[in-house]
Amino acid sequence: MQRSPLRAPVASAFCAVVLAGCLAGCAADTPHPGSADPDADPDAHGAGFAEVLARPAPTADYAWYPETVSDALPSVRYTGDMHASELVAVGRLTGWTAGEPAHPSLERIDLTFAVDEVVDSLGDLTMLEGGTVTVRVGIDGTADRDRVAEELLALDDVVLFLNHVGPEQWPPPEWVVVFDDAFLGDVHDGAAITWPVAEAIAANNPADSHPAVDASTLDELRVAATRERTVELPLNG
Repeated sequence: MQRSPLRAPVASAFCAVVLAGCLAGCAADTPHPGSADPDADPDAHGAGFAEVLARPAPTADYAWYPETVSDALPSVRYTGDMHASELVAVGRLTGWTAGEPAHPSLERIDLTFAVDEVVDSLGDLTMLEGGTVTVRVGIDGTADRDRVAEELLALDDVVLFLNHVGPEQWPPPEWVVVFDDAFLGDVHDGAAITWPVAEAIAANNPADSHPAVDASTLDELRVAATRERTVELPLNG
């Protein structure tokens, strides 16, 4: 599915999307209360990647949050010309380096994401297929960064809901997984999808906002991406 190209010279087209990106992805590099205190969570160092990435959820203050997985697709437009993500792609995490975190209490992992398929995007980003981009992941500084990175690389195929970061280059080279990395799907045998971070959020506190799974296979996600729609912007609080 193709929509108007997401090109750097068209700055106005990015205004609403950049705001959505700040709500959805930039919180991954935002310090959370207690994260600098290693005694705040004695199990932090030994936690698996899903538990570590789920940890910001209780303190996140989103202006809005997609109710379901498919509600976060780029093909879904919220009133006010907002989108939850700019790119949904399937591929493999093939390498990582330590990035520069935005706060001393955090760590940052810069993952190399080899893109096999663009499922949905704002504008045509199919030129990313067959190439690689960088995906930034911010984690609690008390967690074992190397362990988290290696567990992410050990996943088979993944589907990521992404927003770009940095200058508006074409195509954007750096991305973040939206809503503090919650929209990360683990693809099994090329078809079935599980959502380990969202599941960890729900396990930690069922009252937390987390997406209901309405796409449990890649085919279901592909079909959902063809259904462009506009929904009312949900407001929390």
